[in-house]
Parts: sequence; C-alpha cells; structure tokens
Amino acid sequence: MAARYKINMFNYNSLEQSMPIFFGHAYLRWRVAMKSVISYPFRGKWGRADYRGNCSGFVIKDLLEMYKPRSFLEIFAGGGTGFEVAREMGYTDSVHLDLNPRWGGWNALKDEVPICAELIFCHPPYYDMVIYSGQVWGEAHEDDLSRARDYRDYIRKLNLVHSKLFESLPKGGRMATLLGDCRKDGAYYSIIKDMEYFGSLESHIIKIQHNANSSRRKYQGSFIPIVHEHLLIFRK
Repeated sequence: MAARYKINMFNYNSLEQSMPIFFGHAYLRWRVAMKSVISYPFRGKWGRADYRGNCSGFVIKDLLEMYKPRSFLEIFAGGGTGFEVAREMGYTDSVHLDLNPRWGGWNALKDEVPICAELIFCHPPYYDMVIYSGQVWGEAHEDDLSRARDYRDYIRKLNLVHSKLFESLPKGGRMATLLGDCRKDGAYYSIIKDMEYFGSLESHIIKIQHNANSSRRKYQGSFIPIVHEHLLIFRK
C-alpha cells in the first residue's frame, strides 16, 4: 500500500508525457478497488483526451467492474470515453447518448430513455463551465444544459434529467452521476447541494481532479481552487 502513495511525489504530467506506456502499465498495477476517494492521474487510452470536460475512463471501468451490470447506459457520452471502455469490457449492446449529433442527437429533456439499464452513468455539464453546443460541437441548442438561462434553470433541468433516468431503472438498478462544484462572478455553486436526490444514496465518492485549469493557475490571497468532483450513486 505504501508504494501506491509514493507515486504522488512524482510530477504526473511530465511522467505521463515522457513515459506513457510505462506509466499506464504501472498505474494499472497500482489500481485498487473503488473507495470513497478516487484519483486517476492517468486518464487512460479511451475516448478523446482533448474533449473538454471528458472524465477518466477508469471511473467508468471501475463502476462496471464493481457492479457488473447486465446492461449499461451512458448519458452525455461526449468524447466517447464510456463507449470505448464498455466495448473493451465486452458490453457490445451498451447504449451511449448525447445531444451531440455524433451520438444521435438525443435530447435529455424531451426524449424517452430507450432502454431499462441496470447501471446508468451520467456526466452532465457543470452549469456553464464549458459551453458545449455551438462551441465544442455543432450549433447552439436551446436544450443544452450548459446553455441554461441561469443557475436556477440549470438545476431545474438537471433534476428533470435525473428523474427521468432514475425512473427508467429496474428495481435494484443504479444511477451514477458525476458532478463538480463551480464558481461564477464570485459565487460558489454546489450542484450536489442544490439538486434533487432520488431513491437511496448508496455512495458519495470524491474524485480528485488532475490537469484541471484551476490547478495550473496561480492565485493571490486566500482563494482556494476547486480540484475535486463528486460521484453520487443512487439505487432504486
């Protein structure tokens, strides 16, 4: 166990850039079962690394290995990370949806959930930290959560999406949603505090962020940058 923590002394960025193959294999050896705090300094080979807001494939991989669902649905498929992880793990019929036309243009606010999956992974925009439609892909879309009128409108829409997803679960199914806190105009927004909860909150996992913009900036005074996310797992 001690060896696992020694890696924290390294500069992850330089190590991953200079020795990507070695780093990947070494990190896979040091991975342990999912706990209440998770950290993935190496994001993995899956999906587009340049897609803004893309999470590490190890998050999805560990969820699938932990729960071993017979069916898997990913919402906000984004850069394709979940799709590639699922296919590698043998989920040939998993479903991956997004408002992005690349993933079928599925509208989380208006369209029906197409399958009754035992595990749903949801990684929505964190308010307007990244504007997706019209900037990351395609044209601006009024039902893009990242284009909500204001924070209150965003929370209302997020609750609608979560409610729809949770209702689609079979009894005993799980919805895992990955969310981050954010700041805007000097105000701190805790999405997990303001949103509605569904069913039973089975786990609240803190995910450490690596290579986030806030961790690379220099701040003056008593400002504390945000370098974590929340993975909430609800069971029906």
